[in-house]
Amino acid sequence: MIFSPVYKLLGAHGAIVRQIFTPHDRNDGLVRPMRRFVNNLFVGAYAFTSPWIGPWERDLGPGIRKFLLRPPIDCELYRASNVHRNDASPSSSHEYTVLYLGPLWPSRFPAQSVLGAVRLLLKKGFDVGLKVLTSTRSSASLGEEVLALAKRLGVDGNVVLERKDLPESERVAAYNSADVVIFPYVGPEPEQLADPPFAILETMACGRVAISTAVLSVPEIVKDGVNGFLIESASSDHICKGVIRALTSPDKDALGICARDSILKHFSYPVVRLSLLEAYESLMER
Repeated sequence: MIFSPVYKLLGAHGAIVRQIFTPHDRNDGLVRPMRRFVNNLFVGAYAFTSPWIGPWERDLGPGIRKFLLRPPIDCELYRASNVHRNDASPSSSHEYTVLYLGPLWPSRFPAQSVLGAVRLLLKKGFDVGLKVLTSTRSSASLGEEVLALAKRLGVDGNVVLERKDLPESERVAAYNSADVVIFPYVGPEPEQLADPPFAILETMACGRVAISTAVLSVPEIVKDGVNGFLIESASSDHICKGVIRALTSPDKDALGICARDSILKHFSYPVVRLSLLEAYESLMER
């Protein structure tokens, strides 16, 4: 909102494009009128990474163009590899590995529900290990709370939590070491979540099975039973049913192939590069 007016008032030429990666901030009511004013006078186009625009629609003036510019995924890096099941962590001693990779915030990782799902899976005879990988941006206290809860629920022997910043190569290895990757987001707009969530795209690019709640634009990417699985909510019961459905599906391999094909078709570097060039060239021709 500051750059656009200054840029134009200094006499600069060209169209200003604002790219949006995250959902509309529900707490920015005070700045919304100012943003609408700046949009109408100075911004020429908005680029969204998702077709799900939501409340942003209200802030765009009638003359503002909208583009869909999906986030690029390096599909040469994020791909299936032979590291599957070679992980030396304790979770690999179990028959199945369920992975969660991301922050431990309640809107992204509802610990009670996820660990409750692990307990349900064990009761139903599924020998699962839950591997939780979170960055150092998640507080150590949150990690301690998750482990303490796992102990109270009696599933601490099936839960491994690592708090560290993973290089991309280790992210790829983590995805490939998992039987399923869960995204138990609490909707409708999980806190500070990129849309679409990059971790889902990376998982699918690696040909792994993603299980997610149907928040934001996720249903545009994850087609239930085709290239992944959608669950109704982040409750223990729904997470458990989603994991069982994924683990017992006779089409697991085909799902993984379809998942990667979906990312190649819409999010690979060549595809996104072409969309970006076409969008900016159309602005320059005006």
